[in-house]
Amino acid sequence: MRVEATVPDSRGEVLAELAKELGASRSQLVDEALTLFFKAVMEVRRGRRLVSKGGKEPECELVTPTLTQLEWTAHRTVLTLPAAEVERVAELLQSQAEPTPALKRIMKAS
Repeated sequence: MRVEATVPDSRGEVLAELAKELGASRSQLVDEALTLFFKAVMEVRRGRRLVSKGGKEPECELVTPTLTQLEWTAHRTVLTLPAAEVERVAELLQSQAEPTPALKRIMKAS
């Protein structure tokens, strides 16, 4: 299958340099990238996060906007409240409750 994509010039330059360095075609590198992305999507759907481990550096989480969005939407929960409870929550949000002793201590400490 032929796929056409538009990427920023800077990313295209890196793709060309990497293809030359590895002795691979740009198509091979795009296929590799897609394979890694498909694997990443599968792991996020399983509730996992992708982390690079090892070496001298600390662990590094691998994220992309698409993977983050997938993670957020994968764990949606529908919350159904009776109308009376919704009204109660609205009233609580509008009320001016006195701060608790714990909150007062925290505010003094900061």
